Amino acid sequence: MTPFGLVSRAAKSSDASSWTSHVGPISFLAGKADYEIDWESLDEDRSGVTRDSRGGWLGFTDKYWLTALAPANGAPIAASFRKSATGAYQADYAGAATIVEAGQAVTGETRLFAGAKEKEWLDRYESGGITKLSKSIDWGWFEWFMRPLFSLLNWLFAVTGNFGVAIICLTFIVRLLMFPIADKQFRSMAGMRKLQPKMKAIQEKYKTDKPRLQQETLKLYQTEKINPAAGCLPILLQIPVFYALYKVLMVSVEMRHQPFALWIKDLSAPDPMTPVNLFGLLDFTPPMFLAIGVLPIIMGITMWMQFKLNPQQMDPVQQQVFAIMPVVMTVIMAPYAAGLLLYWCMSNILTIAQQAWLYKRYDLKKDSDAEGAVPAHPA
Repeated sequence: MTPFGLVSRAAKSSDASSWTSHVGPISFLAGKADYEIDWESLDEDRSGVTRDSRGGWLGFTDKYWLTALAPANGAPIAASFRKSATGAYQADYAGAATIVEAGQAVTGETRLFAGAKEKEWLDRYESGGITKLSKSIDWGWFEWFMRPLFSLLNWLFAVTGNFGVAIICLTFIVRLLMFPIADKQFRSMAGMRKLQPKMKAIQEKYKTDKPRLQQETLKLYQTEKINPAAGCLPILLQIPVFYALYKVLMVSVEMRHQPFALWIKDLSAPDPMTPVNLFGLLDFTPPMFLAIGVLPIIMGITMWMQFKLNPQQMDPVQQQVFAIMPVVMTVIMAPYAAGLLLYWCMSNILTIAQQAWLYKRYDLKKDSDAEGAVPAHPA
């Protein structure tokens, strides 16, 4: 006798799979979560994909839901995914063959999970013996950071009772933790701003000699003890935070259909209110690429204001890039989750307030005027 189990799915998921969120065949076999097998690979190879493992689980996942088989007791299995002749997709496993002697009985056990991928419950099932079931959530590159961030966000949600307020509180916490780095960034930025007259003088003097211009610019940085790359550090440190929050909002069912305030009824969905149809007064739904909501517009405006406070870029190409970036990002981010945009808007607003305070703290305007520096313009 060979123990055998299967899960059959009639058709592909209506949820789209992307590089940030896996949808389709999924498994944790041989100690590794596998997000590589997709619908297309099973369509192309009707012989299917086979994996040998000791225990584990396999099945199919949608954006928020999972169906998975988990053989008990960590027995050796041969697991496979395939597409049948009827067009259905199948995940199955076969255990080791056992001879049942006359008068004897053999018992096998298989566990079936079918439900929402709520992290708290997935963790409980892991404690109950299903190895790494929480890996059914595609955590991504920053899993080490995303899990505690998710726990903090969930705790803030439990305390405040509003997921949008929880995102705002999380933004304050993140900005507070990163303030020392931001302060260092601003000091570097302030130094760069003070160097603008000297930089312009060097550019004018050596505008026909590019190698000498680079040498004199580097010498100026060394003399003034300014590191122009120091301002990139806070941006790099925010990437894991931004990406982790994006993943939390995109793949975690806990955030699904969570309202914030006013017109924001679902923070995991795009902002539905757009000036294209006069905020709903006109009876038509604009196409996705035109439906730029209020939050994306606020994000673009606050990004422009933030760039306005930064020192003017000396390179004309960089000036053009930073000039159009708020507009480009407004269009690109419009289809994304409202919760993600809420975080970005709050982060921009806090950054603007922080920079305004630091300008006052360092009395930078007075120093700039004294040295004849040109006030910063939007890049």
